[in-house]
Amino acid sequence: MEIGKISASVAFIFVFLVSSMASTMAEVYFSSLPWTLIVSASPKPGQVLKAGVDKITVTWGLNQSQPAGSDSAYKKVKVWLCYAPASQADRSWRKTVDDLKKDKTCQFAIADQPYTGAAAGNTSFVYAVRRDVPSATYFVRAYVVDSAGDEVAYGQTTDAKKTANLFDVAGFSGLHASIDIAAACFSAFSVLSLAFFFVTENRKAKK
Repeated sequence: MEIGKISASVAFIFVFLVSSMASTMAEVYFSSLPWTLIVSASPKPGQVLKAGVDKITVTWGLNQSQPAGSDSAYKKVKVWLCYAPASQADRSWRKTVDDLKKDKTCQFAIADQPYTGAAAGNTSFVYAVRRDVPSATYFVRAYVVDSAGDEVAYGQTTDAKKTANLFDVAGFSGLHASIDIAAACFSAFSVLSLAFFFVTENRKAKK
């Protein structure tokens, strides 16, 4: 009997813990989030940035049309560099999914800062484009999270269809300019050497 009671207690505790974990990992869908932040970024539409070289200035703040106190649950702002639809086509590893825990649209973190509140005005952050950012078309999105770490609102630099105010990043090639020049010189030297070899061999053959 005692063993049976212990087993029942253990089972109850297990179920309780699983339920607690499930509640803390609640699904958040992008389509359910209100667009309450105004977000802007320094790149002009169509501009091409170089990974590992250029920087992006991102500014965000609460849309002043929001009712007073609507941001009471806002605790932090997480800003991301996100793929535009043109750079997601036929790439499942960049696929947009409504469930944010499965969404792969935004993969490069720009900033993670406390939410300062509407009274503090806009917040800006300068982001150096990392070398591992691949060549693609991008936009910037900011998520607001609550005390539990769940997304509760957002804002982005593009429109709802993600077709406006997009910019490109040219991926880092891994080669320095001096290496490129050296490679070009070496190639030219190889061509000249080969030509000299053929001319010399032809003269020998005629003799």
